[in-house]
Amino acid sequence: MITLMPSDQEILRVAEKLPTAPRLLVELGHLMSNPHLEAEDVVALLRQDAPLVAHIIRMANSAAYAPVQQTGSLERALDLVGLAEVHRLVGAVAATQLAEAHLSLYPIDGTKLRLNALFGAVLMEEFAKWSGERPHRCYTVGLLRPIGMMALERLVPAGAGIPPFLASGESELGVWEQKHWGLTNVEVAEKILLAWRLPSETVSAIRHHYHPAGRHNPIIHLLTIAASTAAERCSAIAGEESYWKLTAENFEKAGLRVQDYQTACQKAQRKFAQLKLAIT
Repeated sequence: MITLMPSDQEILRVAEKLPTAPRLLVELGHLMSNPHLEAEDVVALLRQDAPLVAHIIRMANSAAYAPVQQTGSLERALDLVGLAEVHRLVGAVAATQLAEAHLSLYPIDGTKLRLNALFGAVLMEEFAKWSGERPHRCYTVGLLRPIGMMALERLVPAGAGIPPFLASGESELGVWEQKHWGLTNVEVAEKILLAWRLPSETVSAIRHHYHPAGRHNPIIHLLTIAASTAAERCSAIAGEESYWKLTAENFEKAGLRVQDYQTACQKAQRKFAQLKLAIT
């Protein structure tokens, strides 16, 4: 058996070849943290990806938003739906772009992965409102949670002979990844998102959400709760089941009461339905 052991440089080179929308989602989050943000700054950023702009305009014109008048410009779309909604739409496109790639080794198809990421993102956004975290950062980390899987898949050279997870005989995704790559998808995600300048306390949520016990960063526990809920109510990624054993500690450290969790899930379900309608 060969363990690939990719270097940080190899991981970041693969990340550069990923679709543009995920990186722009992170950059848009940086802009949204600026109290002096101008609409022109958002437009200039998103115009780096012409297909992304076309997607946003089409979604803003969709039945999901039922505009009184159709728009043909990004500026007008931003006026119509607002910055927070454009941020969500960029995330929806990012999930779609990432899921377009064929995953031959991971135990989930592109459509289910897109739905898992998108539902996890809207859950994180709603949970953040109750726990006092920044909603747009939580949405981003929820949406980009699987990015390490995308990168590991692309790091496999032809003929490497890595068995698909479901044929590997392993029960945990991380054990299988460690055996064949020498590191796990959450470690790879951490390297990529730190390079993209996502705040370290946010990135650490992905790095540690499989094993959150004893950790005090609320976003780690929010992501564990969101990923578990997405697996239960939307689509699951095989091999992650053993990670989703929610405890009272998760809710306490997330700052999320159980009754607030139920309310947030209902709101997230409605937003998820709207985004799914917009991207179809």
